[in-house]
Amino acid sequence: MGRNQPLALSEEEKKELSIGLLREWWVTAIQALVDTAGSETALRYLNPHRIHAAKAGAHVFPSLTGITDPINIVIAQGNIVATMMDGVWGPGYGADDGSGIAEILDCATEGSCKEACVFLCGYGSYIVEELDPSYEMNLTRSLSKGDKSCQWLVSKKGKPPKVEPTEEFLTLPHLNNKLEFPSEEVKNSIAHAYLGEFWVIATKAFVEQAGSEKALERLRFYMRHSGMSLGIRLADRVNAHQRKVDSVVDLVSLIQDLHQRKGEVRRETNYTEYEIKECPFSGSPPEICLQYQSFFNGVCEAIDPSYEFVYDRMMTKGDKTCHWTIRKKGELTKEKRKEEAISDDPVKRLTNKFIDGEITEEEYEKKMTIIKKHYPR
Repeated sequence: MGRNQPLALSEEEKKELSIGLLREWWVTAIQALVDTAGSETALRYLNPHRIHAAKAGAHVFPSLTGITDPINIVIAQGNIVATMMDGVWGPGYGADDGSGIAEILDCATEGSCKEACVFLCGYGSYIVEELDPSYEMNLTRSLSKGDKSCQWLVSKKGKPPKVEPTEEFLTLPHLNNKLEFPSEEVKNSIAHAYLGEFWVIATKAFVEQAGSEKALERLRFYMRHSGMSLGIRLADRVNAHQRKVDSVVDLVSLIQDLHQRKGEVRRETNYTEYEIKECPFSGSPPEICLQYQSFFNGVCEAIDPSYEFVYDRMMTKGDKTCHWTIRKKGELTKEKRKEEAISDDPVKRLTNKFIDGEITEEEYEKKMTIIKKHYPR
């Protein structure tokens, strides 16, 4: 970013911020869809995307982690889900018949959106079935149902599992000594990828159900408030010795970095612009970028409401790069007036035509003589 980070967040705080925002946006998008269409309809629109993503993830997960045993994959997935949901991973347990249990003892959402719970459980189920069709996974406990934890049982289809989701299970030690876990770096990377993908899926489903305009109306409202909330929360971390707008830029740039949106930033006296050349959301629908825009405008509103965040190019709309600017409100009007003034200047218009090869030098000189005669400057 070319500057010292004035927010002075620790690496753990950055991880919690990055994952926490993606989790919030995913759950909020699902809840907005549920509020608009109802639970049953929302899940019906979410399901095709969830199945496709889970089946693709089933083939990617072993290559990312080196874990291939279905039971170990489920338990490793539970460990990753704990990271995603800011929960506590419980004592995973596997029996010699191939059955096993994974458990999350806490969750940042506390089961407040049951459709998100159903979505997450179903995602894991399709991964298991894609890896080995002879296995199935079922959610036996859920915070959304009032249970003290979320618990998943994996077993062979049609066979009573030796491992049963009972209270006694919680007191058993790790009897499976062959459990495998991804490294912290890989686990955090997968958690980010999953939550980002979940947010995109929820957005796609909402747009398909309600249309882009109606979906964005709701999503922009929530994202703006999310940005305002973050700006207010981090207000005490802002460097008191720099301009407020610089703190806005630093916070926006930090989130860009955390979400792996890579590019180049250029700071000027009255504005800052950023060109994004690599982004994990580049193949997503444009509604993703527009949500980011609303979120960052919420950050501006909380820290320095005289500034705004605007996009003029988006990879999600087919542009080669994304380009955004943080600038004083009203600057767009000034730019338009300047462009209009240029377009109304006959000398400028004629010169541009000559430069672009639309007219010959002879035609240019002839018309310029007429212009100078009838349009004195």
